[in-house]
This record gives sequence, structure tokens and C-alpha cells, in this order.
Amino acid sequence: MGKINLHIANASNTFTGAECSIFHRAIKKAETLISEMFQQFDYDIDAIIVTPSFLLPTIAEDGIAGRTYHSRLIMMSIDKSQCPISEDFVFETICHELSHSLRWEKVPEYAETMFDSMILEGLAVVLEEEAMNRFNNYNKQLFLREVQNTKQKEIDAMIESLQNNFNDTVYDYSTIFYIGNDDLPRWTGYKLGYYFVKQYLLKTNQTITQATFASYRDFAIRK
Repeated sequence: MGKINLHIANASNTFTGAECSIFHRAIKKAETLISEMFQQFDYDIDAIIVTPSFLLPTIAEDGIAGRTYHSRLIMMSIDKSQCPISEDFVFETICHELSHSLRWEKVPEYAETMFDSMILEGLAVVLEEEAMNRFNNYNKQLFLREVQNTKQKEIDAMIESLQNNFNDTVYDYSTIFYIGNDDLPRWTGYKLGYYFVKQYLLKTNQTITQATFASYRDFAIRK
């Protein structure tokens, strides 16, 4: 069984003792769930909770964001002025980031193209979704709700806009995955990745546990 070592950067005393307890409960819950789902989770991870900065801003509506720097280091930024601290949101975020950790620890393959990056993020969103579903947890972040509720016509429009660039190795990551523009909605990369991964699971009858370790080539769109 793997272990998540939680570190709370709290020199400014931003987080109260009760809030730190929320963080510990959420991390332990995620550690237990991921250990049950993945026998491959057999290593230790450092997870650091920090207040936001320009290096790791939050999603304002959710007051939280995460980033996996390598397979054994995850950081989460939390801004309680934007949104009250939620055990559910912390749990949801760490589960998303653990998907990246598992791939980078166990799969000798890295995202090289825009499409690869979409699959990487799609796998993480589906694992995040599965984690919330296993606890019948409906207190989901706006981010997850927005990705889940994307209409098919929106998916088709995003694919139409980007399909000729899926194999690009140089592209505007911030626009495609985060902020969007006049032609692409916010979180386009995540929305398409989620869609492609869900289609793959339906086609192959695999679980997200199995698909997490699949090659990016397996998700290729075949016309």
C-alpha cells in the first residue's frame, strides 16, 4: 500500500487547526481508496498544501487547484477567501493528481502531443469522477461539473476546431486547457480528454483502473 505524506505550508497561519484536520482526513481517504483501486500504488508521495500564488493559482469558483510536479510530488493550492475549505474538494483534487502520479511512476511514456495531453488529463478527470461516485459524493467542484455536462454539439465543435492540431508538439497549453478564447471554451483540453477517455472505456469495456496505464496510442482516433 502506498502512502501520502501530507505537508501543510502554514507559516502565515492561514489555515486553522480544524482546517488542517480536514486536509488530513481528505488525504487519508484518497490514500485508502487509491490503494484499494490500484495495486500499482506501492510507493510514497509527498503532497504539499500551500496558499495560492502566481505560480499555482486556484480555480476561483472552487478555491483550489492541484499540480503534479513528478510522480512523487503533488502540490495543492487552496484559497479559502474564494470558497470555504471543503474536504470533498480536497479529496477530489488529490484523486485527480494521483492519476498523473500513477502514470508517471509506472508507465514509461510521456505526453508529447496535444492529444496525448488531453488523454492524460481525461484519465485524471475520469478517476476524479470515479472517486466521487464511489462515495456517492455530489458536492463536486464546478470544474468537474462543467466537464461532465459538456454537450455533444460542444464536443463536436471543439474537435472540428482542433483535429488538425492533435499531433502538434508545440501549442498554446494555457488557452487550450485553461482559459479558452473566442473559438474554444474554458477547459477545452480537459473536456475533450474526458470525452475521449469515456469513449475508450465504452469501446474496450475497461475500467479506469486498467485504462490509467494504457498507451496514448490506444486512444488514437480512427476514422
